[in-house]
Amino acid sequence: MYARVAWVLTALTVLIAGADVWVTSQYRSLLSEEAVALHGFPFVSGAVVGSAVMGAVIIQRYARHPIGWLLNLSGFLASIALLAEAYSAWVLTADGPGSWSFGAVAGWISLLLGGQFSIAALAILFLVAPDGHLLSRRWRLAAIVAVLGLASYTAGLLTVSPTSFDPEMDEVGPSGSLLFAAGSLLIIVGLIAATVSMVRRLRRSHGEQRQQLRLISLSVVFLVFGVVCLIVVQQFNGGRQTWVTSLPLFVAYFLVPILFAVAVLRYRLFDLDVIINRAVILAAVVLFAGIGYTGLVVAVTALVKTRTSGFWLSLLATSLVALAFQPLRRRVVRLANRLAYGARALPYEALSDFSRSLAETVSPRLLLPAVAEAAGRAVSARSSITVLQVPGTAGVSEAWPSASDVAPEFEVPVRHEGDVLGSIGVTLPKGQRLRAADERLLQDLADQTALAFRNVAMESELAAHVAALDRTTHALAESRRRLIAADDAARCQLESAISRTVLSHLRSMPERLSSLSVARSGTTAVDELEQLVTQTNTALESLREVTHGVFPTQLARAGLTRALKSHLARTGHASLSVEPSADRRFPARVETAVYFCCVEALRARPAGVRIDLRMVRDDLVVQVRGVSLDEIDVQAIVDRVEAVGGSPGLDDPQLLSVSIPIGVG
Repeated sequence: MYARVAWVLTALTVLIAGADVWVTSQYRSLLSEEAVALHGFPFVSGAVVGSAVMGAVIIQRYARHPIGWLLNLSGFLASIALLAEAYSAWVLTADGPGSWSFGAVAGWISLLLGGQFSIAALAILFLVAPDGHLLSRRWRLAAIVAVLGLASYTAGLLTVSPTSFDPEMDEVGPSGSLLFAAGSLLIIVGLIAATVSMVRRLRRSHGEQRQQLRLISLSVVFLVFGVVCLIVVQQFNGGRQTWVTSLPLFVAYFLVPILFAVAVLRYRLFDLDVIINRAVILAAVVLFAGIGYTGLVVAVTALVKTRTSGFWLSLLATSLVALAFQPLRRRVVRLANRLAYGARALPYEALSDFSRSLAETVSPRLLLPAVAEAAGRAVSARSSITVLQVPGTAGVSEAWPSASDVAPEFEVPVRHEGDVLGSIGVTLPKGQRLRAADERLLQDLADQTALAFRNVAMESELAAHVAALDRTTHALAESRRRLIAADDAARCQLESAISRTVLSHLRSMPERLSSLSVARSGTTAVDELEQLVTQTNTALESLREVTHGVFPTQLARAGLTRALKSHLARTGHASLSVEPSADRRFPARVETAVYFCCVEALRARPAGVRIDLRMVRDDLVVQVRGVSLDEIDVQAIVDRVEAVGGSPGLDDPQLLSVSIPIGVG
């Protein structure tokens, strides 16, 4: 619905603009100086049509966007003003069709919807660009001032009868003149305030919005340049409005709706830094030269009160203006750089600010985000990432303004004394390229950050070593605790085994010895002594059996294979398979570790267990099949294996695998 209304108004604008061209061609040549300089053909006609079309394009995408409706309506009303002005001039100056009163009414309408209305609409556009909202609520006052100025100007027109209106406005009364002056002044004040609002918005903006505001700022620069050219050139030609004086302003007016539409629609926002920079400098030079030249000519003429040759007076004024501009040139260039490049206009001041903040960042958590933000803001990047390489780790990285998986388009390594410590990468907005100055700035930032990266890398590496030492200390404490617990458990087991298997035979022996009497018959005493000897032998055999589990002497005498066979022969619930390459002597610590690992695995006396010994290159591999890892002390086995440089395999819950290098002493 909204888009349909906008396109209907656009079609009417095109028809009215066409009628304006036809009416103008009836009483003057379209390429004459009057048609170009006074009526603005073809630039003003193109501007009003372009304004309506661009407004309709914006409304097509954003139905309620204020900028779209302002452009569309101002284009439509301005086309009516153009047609009314052309018809009025045709009737009043070239005896066109219609009565004089019709021409007067047309001239009155052209002033009502013409220049002052367009300037007020332009002020509102500058206030709400580029998103359709004011910078803040207090800027409503600027819009109110522009609207009041337009209302005052309209009230001044209403004091004059349309049918008796004189385009030269020679018969306007004192009240009308006052309203005209007040209205024009208020509209100009509103336009200046709107320009200030847009400049402040530009300085606060970043990213895509900054690119939009740069385009709109470019339209302001063009308009200012056109107005200054009009004022300056008219000082030389006696105040006549020729095509030379009007052309820059009309071209700027023609470009305004195009730049606004491109900014609002965000279509191909190319890098306009250089254009804006040069345009601002040129406008400042022209403005300074025009004001300075005019002021000097007027002042000298008033002081000297003579008809000095205009050539010599112009030469003197030009020289003085040129000399006076030199001290201001650096400030003008600085202002243009700030408007065009933002923070990038002062790169080394940005580096200085970063250096001051660098002294406060003492950890990767603070340093890396600060470097990423400084790099991103310095070149107006869409995103940036800083990577710090820490030996022994995967590296640390931080992104600005938020984490992103997209690889940076441009990356600068951070080096210190030939070592690469990390990198600084940036990704620019679409359509923007990295200038040579930006590359140098990033390189300077990387050079300045290198020493801080070195310090932070050393700190991170030291922290990693400290953490590793803490883990080692904790592991040693746990190992010591397990050793103490294992020693206590072994003592308890030994004491329990001796009490159960040895002392049970010896506990009754003192009583039986005391009951022996020499007076008894020899046969009875011999039988009693034989029973005591049998019990003693049984106790010794049990004690020997217990001590086999503590440390078998056969392991030291005959080796690992024979000791395991002897142990399995006594337990009788496991089988042993030894490859020929593993049937030999190994270092004592290796044999001890393997033996007790096997004994620990068989402590639960499982059935169907098989032990395999074989050599794999330089490692002795022991596999115990048929055991349940949940029923044995796995940690004790791991401690023994790791103590001799081996590694346990515990992936299969029914298989215990141990690999020990035989080169360990």
